[in-house]
Amino acid sequence: MEIKVIDEGKPYVIALEGRLDTNTSPELDEFAKGLYEKNVNDIAVDMEKCAFVSSAGLRVIVAMQKHAAADGNLVFRNVQSEVMEVFEMTGFDNILTFE
Repeated sequence: MEIKVIDEGKPYVIALEGRLDTNTSPELDEFAKGLYEKNVNDIAVDMEKCAFVSSAGLRVIVAMQKHAAADGNLVFRNVQSEVMEVFEMTGFDNILTFE
């Protein structure tokens, strides 16, 4: 998976490319923690090129959502239908914000 910074404004926009799984989710977790340490709390995640999210990826997304709920905003954009099905099956579609 690759994390690309699209816009460092407000919201801070990142794009995920590839698979968010057991091997790659720690990378997103560390990236997100780095943003929070810099007081970046308004984040948009473009998932147009993210084709798969595993349970490990979902755990990182939950952690990001918890942080956003306490101190910011987190939005997911351009979620592929296969990934949206995972969000719907797990109930994440009820706790996440989508554009």
